[in-house]
Formats: sequence, structure tokens, C-alpha cells
Amino acid sequence: MDFPSPYLNARRFELEDPKARKRVVAVLHEILSLTIEKRLTSAQLDAFHSEYLLPHKLLLCFIKHQGIFYITNKGAMSTVFLKEAYDGSNLIDKCPLLLYNDRFVALSGRRVINSCNRMPSL
Repeated sequence: MDFPSPYLNARRFELEDPKARKRVVAVLHEILSLTIEKRLTSAQLDAFHSEYLLPHKLLLCFIKHQGIFYITNKGAMSTVFLKEAYDGSNLIDKCPLLLYNDRFVALSGRRVINSCNRMPSL
């Protein structure tokens, strides 16, 4: 089954409809692809629940689509990564803002802690 557009009105679909579940995956993929680091914490994702009519159990959606998403849990907070944006633990196509930040930290004499490289190797 093809993925419906994430830009379709969610009210068109019944929650039990397989197309509605595919639409949720498409919406989550689109949200993550629009972020700079191609990742979001669970708290950040919660902000999108009501706006995009996402299900309350997003974790199940991520688990069922492990080929698209990667989930890591550190403490009480989980982070969702877009797998296609990473090569191992490195972000493939870094935003110029992240490159600038890396250079700034390196010039300050501190050890570069790249926020994009926090994902464990896949």
C-alpha cells in the first residue's frame, strides 16, 4: 500500500483504517526530515499530537517501522531518529548551522561534542 500524503486532512481517515496508520508514518517522516538534526525527543513529538491527530501510542508506530525510524532511550526520555539521514552515528548531510557550531566549538578550544553524533551505531 502506498503512503498517503502527510498533507492530507487527517479527518478524512478512520483511526482503524490502514491508510490512517500509513499517513501517521508519513507525517512523522516529514516532521523529522524538516528538523536540522533529523531527530526529536518524545517530549518534542508530543507537541504535534493534537495538530496532526497522531495516535497516543506513537512508540508502537516507531517499533513497527524500524526500517524508517530508530529509537533510543536514555533515562526517561526517548529520542527518535530518521534512519535514512544517518550513516552509522554520523549525520549524512549536515546543516550549515551545525557545521558553523562545530567550528565555533573547535575554535574555543573545547572538545567538539557533536549533538548529531549521539545516536548509537545502527
